[in-house]
Amino acid sequence: MQTHWFYERARGQHLNEQAGLTAAQKDRFLRLNPRKQVIKKTDLAKVETCFELLPDIACRGAEKSFVEFAIRISKEWADENRRLLYGDDWFRCAVARVILLKTAEGLVSNAAWYDEGYRAQIVAYSLARLAQLARDTSNGGNINWSRIWITQSADDVLCEQLLLTAEAMAGVLRPPPQAGQNISEGAKQQACRKRALGTDVEEVAGFRARLLSPEDQKTARKTARDVGRIDQGLQAITEVMLKGGPFWEDVGLYARSRNLFYPEDEQALFPAVNIPKMVPTGKQAERLISLLVRCEDSGFGA
Repeated sequence: MQTHWFYERARGQHLNEQAGLTAAQKDRFLRLNPRKQVIKKTDLAKVETCFELLPDIACRGAEKSFVEFAIRISKEWADENRRLLYGDDWFRCAVARVILLKTAEGLVSNAAWYDEGYRAQIVAYSLARLAQLARDTSNGGNINWSRIWITQSADDVLCEQLLLTAEAMAGVLRPPPQAGQNISEGAKQQACRKRALGTDVEEVAGFRARLLSPEDQKTARKTARDVGRIDQGLQAITEVMLKGGPFWEDVGLYARSRNLFYPEDEQALFPAVNIPKMVPTGKQAERLISLLVRCEDSGFGA
């Protein structure tokens, strides 16, 4: 059975989804959505912050990582071109980064040099340094996340590189930069981040084959934007179609009475009022949604 990665938008959502299910339904739900594949929003924020080369922020705690993540995503969401990147492909790549996080945790825990302390800090810095190494090695590229997603694992080469990087980062974190300061506090400092990202890490054989070049990344982003536009258009069409022709007739009458029309709105409204005989295009549907928002802001439906 193919399983899912379950993203918790709210705390306890995975457990709440099971409320009221029969024993058989709960068993099926857990087989489809195993607990080990639940991603908490704070965990996703932490791993994304690490791969943005901000391990010091990640070490300040889950909530601060989430705030940093939310600020960055909000800015990008305001840019339509950037927003289109946040589709299924982005989520698959994000899951690949979570897989690397879990892999790093296991590798560090079982490493001969690990002395049972500060694993979270070592892992955060290891992921950031790995990301920096990938960028430097590929002249601005990145890790091939799709490869990790397809296999749902990090291969031997990536594990070797992760473990080597983690050992180097453990050396950076011990001792902390200031006398008397513990490792967890030192890891929260920008100075520690700067020193860690500048620390030499040996590149293992085969690591470059696990990377995408800047050109490949550019192609992947273009594909993601194209898919995002299609998905956005289909979502808008679905929303418009579900409301039905009579609803859009009312919207049109209200918009005309309040002088809320833009020149292109009439053309978009024509197929909408003739649903189901006609179906608006993706662009027309998006324009209709914008028209509806203007009408609602003006009092329509209140």
